[in-house]
Amino acid sequence: MLKIQNLSQLNLITDPDILKLVKLRHDQLGDELFDSVIIIEAGDSLSDIEQEIGFSILTNLFDDVRYPDPDFVPCFEVLEDHVGCYEMLFILSDADDAIEIFIPKHGVDNELLAMCSQYAVSITEY
Repeated sequence: MLKIQNLSQLNLITDPDILKLVKLRHDQLGDELFDSVIIIEAGDSLSDIEQEIGFSILTNLFDDVRYPDPDFVPCFEVLEDHVGCYEMLFILSDADDAIEIFIPKHGVDNELLAMCSQYAVSITEY
């Protein structure tokens, strides 16, 4: 898992689709983007992700219902399906606290990919 905190760390991103998207988001948002960019990598477990961000992305934060329960409602603000990855955004407060997570479509937890596939909105530009 990569935590990108500034522009000089972009060379750590090996996935070309994710790199292109992170650069685009930086162009759109500036350095504020790097307060909260997490890039999931092959082999990262759900517990690794939870430990890094402080909560489970497969569990609703308000009622503890977990995916794939039919009553599950995700807590992310946005989940976009891009060509080579998913982009997930959590807004944590009104003070611009957010976490942006980039999830490759291969090599990561199958349950996470299934949830992303089910809830993501397809995006074709960038």
